Amino acid sequence: MLKRLPLLLTLAPLAVAIGVYWLFWTGWAAEFKAALAPWLPGTGVVVTGFPYRLEAEIAPARLDGGDVVKLSARASRARINRGPWRPELTLISAQQPEFAATVGDVLSARLAAASSITSVHVDADGHVARISTVADAARIATGLLPVPITAQAFEVHLRERVGETAPASSPSGAPRGQMVLAGTALRFGGGDPLTFAADMVATGPARLDGYDRWATTGMVAIDPLTLADATGEVARVRATLVPIGRTGARFAGTIETVCPATVAAAIAGTPAPSERRLRAPARLAFEGVPGAVRVTGIPADLTTRAVRAQLPPCPVLRR
Repeated sequence: MLKRLPLLLTLAPLAVAIGVYWLFWTGWAAEFKAALAPWLPGTGVVVTGFPYRLEAEIAPARLDGGDVVKLSARASRARINRGPWRPELTLISAQQPEFAATVGDVLSARLAAASSITSVHVDADGHVARISTVADAARIATGLLPVPITAQAFEVHLRERVGETAPASSPSGAPRGQMVLAGTALRFGGGDPLTFAADMVATGPARLDGYDRWATTGMVAIDPLTLADATGEVARVRATLVPIGRTGARFAGTIETVCPATVAAAIAGTPAPSERRLRAPARLAFEGVPGAVRVTGIPADLTTRAVRAQLPPCPVLRR
């Protein structure tokens, strides 16, 4: 027994430390469970993950919220993780997730996927520092486009922009929020696979916590939105989107493209022409509402303009 005493004296502080840490961890677990309860009513949340993490597994998972802007999230199974020392950061992995955001019957976006990873970072003041979702085998539908969208991988990154001021010339207010999108092997309907990227900034009179107030003077600036294939960039869009109350949206902007006839056909929903890429991009203009967009500036001399004959034809953007 005396020979074991040094070992026992060594292990005793370790056992005490583990016991004390267990008390702290159970407190953090209780706080984590309490934080999830309002978001998952009627769900029996069990927190596991000792000692390195706080983890709750929900099957099936369902989340609904919003008033004018209705938000929903579904998943056959979701795993919610948080580090004991980082309560501001939460990671969510989901199987067969479905996300939706709707305003009335016209403004809507839905995303379904085979799986997704989401990180939610909220700062000490309650502002959204970042919400990022990466979805695999994504299927997207939006009221702004009449065709479904699919992508091998699709990313959505959101953040609030706090403390910025509006330029004197801006009628829509200061930047309030930003959304960055990215898609690989993205297809519009049965079109060719494209690489997609978009950077959008919402401006408005105040924090984005009320749609009707924002819609009175707010807008979304898209700068830029790009489409590219394996050969290079096909189109670069800069535009503004202005909400029309709860019923729709009006947008206007420009498109720089080496495939002007192809782009115009995709917007109009007509069959894609056979077109080769121009050596110098053309600049088109567009304006309208979903389903009724007018494109101008299509060069009249397309048949005589210099093309990149060594490159493949323009991709089919939409089919």
